[in-house]
Formats: sequence, structure tokens, C-alpha cells
Amino acid sequence: MRIKRTIIVAAVAALLCAAAALSKDKGKASQEKGKVTITNNKFEPKTITVKAGSEVTWENKEGSHTVTADDGSWTSSTLTAGQTYSHKFDKPGKYPYYCTFHGAKGGHNMAGVVNVTR
Repeated sequence: MRIKRTIIVAAVAALLCAAAALSKDKGKASQEKGKVTITNNKFEPKTITVKAGSEVTWENKEGSHTVTADDGSWTSSTLTAGQTYSHKFDKPGKYPYYCTFHGAKGGHNMAGVVNVTR
């Protein structure tokens, strides 16, 4: 009886360790993607931090907006409610962006920043 109990305890412990490892891997995957919500005249969050190699997706909830890098290196088409735009950030750095309808370069009005870390 003692051997059977030991085997059961060992099997439960192994399952718990496997579940913890899978949970940790899922946490890493979620760090490789970022999401910004676009509502009328603002990006939420205004500043997002992701790791290099991550993709950020902007989801427009209302109005018509764009997502345009201050340096012009990437831009979305005009997004209407329900549409999304995604961009992958391969290199660490600070990437300011704005809506061409309601913001301007340099963080004016409807603008945000993607911070990319190693």
C-alpha cells in the first residue's frame, strides 16, 4: 500500500511541475505580442513596452484613425471601427507614432510610443 501511495504522490507532483512549466511558457508568449486599443482620439495604452521580435496590434474601436511612425517607416491605412493593424518590431528602441487625422509627430495630441527592449 505504501508503494502505491508513493507512486501516486510522485505522479501528481510530476503533473503539477508540467502544468507550471506550461503556464510559464504561455506567459512568455503573451510578452511577444502587444495590443493597443484605439478609441476616439487616444491610444490605450499611450506607451507600450514589448521585447524585440514582438508584434504590436492596434485595434480601432471607434472613429477613423491611422497608426503612423513619426519617421514614416511604417503606417496603416485608414482604420474604421473593428479594424486592426499590426507591426513587428525587430530592433530595440523607442518608436513614437501618431494618428494622421488627430495627432502629429513628436507626441502631439493623438500619439503614442512603442518601447522595444532586448
